[in-house]
Amino acid sequence: MRKMIKKTVLVFTFCLGALLIANGARAQSQEKEKAPKMEQMEKNTTKLELKVEGMSCQAGCANGIDNMLKEQKGILSSETLFDKSSSVIRYDSRVISEKDIIALIEDRGFKVKKKTDKK
Repeated sequence: MRKMIKKTVLVFTFCLGALLIANGARAQSQEKEKAPKMEQMEKNTTKLELKVEGMSCQAGCANGIDNMLKEQKGILSSETLFDKSSSVIRYDSRVISEKDIIALIEDRGFKVKKKTDKK
């Protein structure tokens, strides 16, 4: 009976070890597959810095812009600050254009200029 228990524990331990090793190898393989995709995404990531006029608060206006933009395909991040009248948006230029982003914000009733613009 003891030999049978020892065998069962030994087989169980062996199987568990094999599963853990296989799972670790699969995880490493998946990470290697993701690396080129992330590298490609970084190449197509564009940072857009805007001056946004007409906001009256952080909660409704600035956060509303961020929430709306984050729902759009191609928007990776958006941080709009009422107190600085600014918005910093990172986006995939293959999916959405700078012109489209500005139009989306203007459609909400705000005046938008690129920070590099001298208007």
